[in-house]
Amino acid sequence: MKKAKIQNREESYKQTWALRSALKQSIRQHFEKNKYLEVDTPIGVLCPGTEVHLDYFETNWLDYRGKSHALSLRSSPELHMKQVLSHGLPRIFQFAPCFRNGGELSEWHNPEFIMLEWYEVGISFEGFIDETERLLRSSHATLSDRFGEEVIQLKFPEKLQYFTLASAFEEFAGIKLIDGDVDLAAKARQAGLHSPAKNDDFETAFFKVLIERIEPELARFPAVVLYDYPPSQAALARVEGGYAKRFEFYFHGVELCNGFFELLGSDDNRQRIRESNAQRAELGKPVPNEDEAFYAALDHGIPPCCGNALGFERWLAVLLGARSLDQVMPFRGQAPYCDDVFPGRC
Repeated sequence: MKKAKIQNREESYKQTWALRSALKQSIRQHFEKNKYLEVDTPIGVLCPGTEVHLDYFETNWLDYRGKSHALSLRSSPELHMKQVLSHGLPRIFQFAPCFRNGGELSEWHNPEFIMLEWYEVGISFEGFIDETERLLRSSHATLSDRFGEEVIQLKFPEKLQYFTLASAFEEFAGIKLIDGDVDLAAKARQAGLHSPAKNDDFETAFFKVLIERIEPELARFPAVVLYDYPPSQAALARVEGGYAKRFEFYFHGVELCNGFFELLGSDDNRQRIRESNAQRAELGKPVPNEDEAFYAALDHGIPPCCGNALGFERWLAVLLGARSLDQVMPFRGQAPYCDDVFPGRC
């Protein structure tokens, strides 16, 4: 019996690596067919990200004089990939190891993970959503053909469901979404939600409604595109017609990717990043250095483009019908911190 269990574990381990390799090959084939170029960008960086709430891994580099220079592990390759775009490459992609600190260990999060990130110049926002769907359909079909339906559990629906953030809030929470609404927390409580506190600001209440009410409702659908975010949630996406041109794909309730119609002006990007950094300072979080090379790339010129960031391991886990990342990250259970979070499972 013990020998059989060991053999089963060995077979499962081998299959995990085979699945990871096959998914990467499938994605590469799709991008090569569409004339994308694979690129590599730095992992140790001056600016690890531009998000308000993320925590980063900080380190330093010692030069030959022993002088220390601050570096961080990137949370995304975004800033450097846009620098690549400024040199005239119209379509690029990358399998990028990324790192996020501060509690990033749960069923669908890991401190280290692979981000599939890609950019295309000259494509519309709607066209890029369609291109994302084509990529996902292509990889699903390839792995289904190779491994069979017993392994690839996901049934890709014929059509995706589409919701704007405003329509999702109205339909699933009964709340009219107004950006910056100071009464959002109170309205959410009136609608029967439990997580928003009376003194929550708009952003806090927004995410609590999203997590408590919207995302569980989205899980009723096989595949959902959530798009047109409030301008306050634009990050580095353009704002047009009163909406941030940003979208996310959900499969069976799992958030898979985050796409933007990219904001390109250096002054606009600088302002957004500094606003984010000011919020970080208010929250007591370390404020990253600004990446002047990124601003210089924007000044050099990048044509209108869209970009997307997809959790590679998340997509593989969703394809397998898994309930967490455990099945697709072979070394996850060997991490020294794992048993603290998942007692008895690692």
